[in-house]
Amino acid sequence: MKTRLILTALLVITALQLMAQNGPLTPAAFRVMIADGVKALHISPQPVAKVTDTIVTANDIQTGIRIYRPKLSGKFPVIYFIHGAAWIAGDLDTHDNICRYLTNALQTVVVAVDYRRPPEHKFPAAFNDSYAIFKWVGSHNKLLNGNGKLAVIGDSAGGGLAAAVCLLNASEKAPVPVLAQVLINPALDLSENSPTYRTYGMFVDWYLNATDRKDDVRISPLLAKDMTKTPLAIIVVGETDQIRADGETYAQRMTVAGIKTKLFIQPQTGHLATHWCAADQVAKPAIDFVVSELKKTLY
Repeated sequence: MKTRLILTALLVITALQLMAQNGPLTPAAFRVMIADGVKALHISPQPVAKVTDTIVTANDIQTGIRIYRPKLSGKFPVIYFIHGAAWIAGDLDTHDNICRYLTNALQTVVVAVDYRRPPEHKFPAAFNDSYAIFKWVGSHNKLLNGNGKLAVIGDSAGGGLAAAVCLLNASEKAPVPVLAQVLINPALDLSENSPTYRTYGMFVDWYLNATDRKDDVRISPLLAKDMTKTPLAIIVVGETDQIRADGETYAQRMTVAGIKTKLFIQPQTGHLATHWCAADQVAKPAIDFVVSELKKTLY
């Protein structure tokens, strides 16, 4: 396990930083690197009852989604899944394994969003797509065979998007009912002096426009002034992750705001990255924690 962790960490994080310092790194090359990092783990995808790729038109934008259905018949809780990979990379395929795993482990319908990515589509495209599909999920409970119970999950950059979705939803006059937000090694503060910017500044710059305010809660949920109406927070960080502080501080702020919060720090682990995407054994403690907490919340 240690060998696999070292290889993947070097591929996905250290190699990227070295390339950024010593030569040009393109979005296309980064996307290939992330996809190859997931494939290199050689995790076979779990079979589920049905997988459907479709296009949703919302706010005049067409956004791809993938719907996973469990093997049992009936009505199920729904998980809305927002993938990570530094905003630039990641897609429905890189996170296919973890979506299948959650579908089976929790007997839920999982809806994953394929949001537009920078630098071709800068902020707020990724957030707008993620929020539009979130609203679509909330209004299509019957179509999804949902039982009315909904959780939102996001990892890394997707964790930031998931937190932002829940914050904006909480501010609505008629919010979509959400039982839990699950944030896996989330990137929650993109301001210049934050751990996330110090670690992933190049990608943040690709993601944002020069005029964007870093304290916009859609960009930096950690800087939100009001968290009081958001759902239960289930947060996972790695002990040695360079952006661990984002998740821990968010958990503290949630607790102060009166939000029930569960924090899991996976020992001797950095950014879960491809291990989470692939539902790999390295990420199993975090995955088991998420499954256990969601079972308590959704059933």
